[in-house]
Amino acid sequence: MMKQKITTGVLLSLAMMSTVYAATCPTLSVTHSQGAEDLTFTSARLKNKDAPNSVVICRYEGKDDLGASTGYRNGTPVKATGSNWKGDDCATADGDASKCSFKE
Repeated sequence: MMKQKITTGVLLSLAMMSTVYAATCPTLSVTHSQGAEDLTFTSARLKNKDAPNSVVICRYEGKDDLGASTGYRNGTPVKATGSNWKGDDCATADGDASKCSFKE
């Protein structure tokens, strides 16, 4: 019984510890009838950043008029950490998503 209580306490402690790390918008590839291509990261926006339902919206562009957006949700508040953030918006012309990194 004592062994079970210790194990439960350790697991509860581990669950309560939060791992904070820098994250970036992921690389995004698309396929279509003409083939496949990697899209270029262009910008990010934080929505509800101080709330558990926060989202980082990542935007991408491709050839011609191809574009896409993805939403990164982790169930925790997020904080901008990259060098290109201006308020809740971040943009880069060179596709370097690390300039728009964020912490959970």
